[in-house]
Amino acid sequence: MENIVSLAISLAYILLVIGLATLIAHHQGGRSEYSRKFVHIMVGNWVFITPYFTSLWAVALVPFLFIIINALNSRFHLFPAIVREHENLGTVYYAFSMCVLSSAAFEFGWHELSFIGLLTMAYGDGLAALVGGRWGRHHPFAFARDKSLEGSLCVAIVAFLTTLACVFAFPELHADSLTMANAWYAGEAVSTAIFLLESVLIALVTGAFAAFVELTGTNGCDNLSLPISTGIFASLLLRYGSIGMTIYLLVALGILIYAYRRSAITTDGIVAAELTAATLYAFSSIWVAGSLLLFFIAGSLVSKISNRSKRKGESRQGDVGARNWKQVLCNSLPACVAVWLSHFSQSTNTGALICFSVFAAACADTFSSEIGMLSHGKVLNLINLKPVPNGTSGGVTLLGVIAGIAGSALLAIPSAGQYGIRGFVFVCALGFAGTLVDSALGSTIQQRFADESGQLMDAPAYPRQRAAVGIAYTSNNVVNMLTLIFICLCAYALRGFVIA
Repeated sequence: MENIVSLAISLAYILLVIGLATLIAHHQGGRSEYSRKFVHIMVGNWVFITPYFTSLWAVALVPFLFIIINALNSRFHLFPAIVREHENLGTVYYAFSMCVLSSAAFEFGWHELSFIGLLTMAYGDGLAALVGGRWGRHHPFAFARDKSLEGSLCVAIVAFLTTLACVFAFPELHADSLTMANAWYAGEAVSTAIFLLESVLIALVTGAFAAFVELTGTNGCDNLSLPISTGIFASLLLRYGSIGMTIYLLVALGILIYAYRRSAITTDGIVAAELTAATLYAFSSIWVAGSLLLFFIAGSLVSKISNRSKRKGESRQGDVGARNWKQVLCNSLPACVAVWLSHFSQSTNTGALICFSVFAAACADTFSSEIGMLSHGKVLNLINLKPVPNGTSGGVTLLGVIAGIAGSALLAIPSAGQYGIRGFVFVCALGFAGTLVDSALGSTIQQRFADESGQLMDAPAYPRQRAAVGIAYTSNNVVNMLTLIFICLCAYALRGFVIA
């Protein structure tokens, strides 16, 4: 009965918001900008109803319905008051974020996950557009010239206040922290002061993180990246934060900033990488967290090595240059999913082994590709052993094979700290197997295009060119993801060789 009542209240509230937005648009002479922001802000208040749901299907049903409604609205303009003339999929992303965060919060029991994420998106992002549009006078961000400092401060302030409010609203977030503080510090007053200081610092860090995420979002994608990233980041800090985690994240951030200045990573790539770092540190060991940094440093360094042969090979590839969020996620998401699953199934030892194998495979593939293209020797297709041009997906060289072994061995070193020599050999072998699987998939299912001479290359020769071979839309990033998922499954199936 509670679910039916909550569903009825939810639908009535959202329809009321849309109705009021229609009146606002009518009053504004049909202009929808203010009405859109009204909906953007007010719909976020739905999160206050979610604690009254008692079943997962019920809490997910409302945003799921609005994913469909918003998709239809963006196409047919069913509700003109909440859609622009040239609308992107921002409203669909908004409903999708509501569905993901509310469902995850219900399943994990992490109420702050949905509250911080959705309220930051609703109020922070909504007010940022209004404040930035009217009072935004300063545009200091070279990578986001259309966004103002004033608008970014709105996002930061809302994220800060929401995070701090959640600390005191949800007892489970401060009960354990106060208990730990009492154990370390004499006196209840001192421990409470330490807890308050830690809470304020976490809220400040979350505010800064949220503002940066909002700056990197374009074409409505911030309705995905802002709530999901901020909700996860804040939850990890509130539940697993420590001095060691703080130092680790600062070190990771320093490396990422340096890489950005060297054009090795994009701003949205920084967001994905920092969120990955927080996840691995929270749910796994310091050895796994260290392997992530080692992979990124090593991968960035070898990508900067170049010669004439490599430059020619890179001209045949797509996604060349700084790593963006897609590339970061395709190389780290399987590991993140593994540690999430292992954490909640209380199999963290298995999760760590999977992570080591994933990063060894990713590093082996990076070394094999980046160093292999330096070779002036023959490049052979791994499947049929026929010569192919340098830089062609699925092509291998002797130098690339040696580099792949070296990359795998390098990323297997941290695993020895947790599993010993047996773990090192296991991870090294799976890592090198990963680069072979990647080459095999690259030469079979990856989409490739024909150039003027009929030779295959990863990048299309002209806009809307159809793939000559492979499966459409199966890019190198997709191949990387499939390879690492395969390595995850292999590591899990063969874990008995390492874990007794």
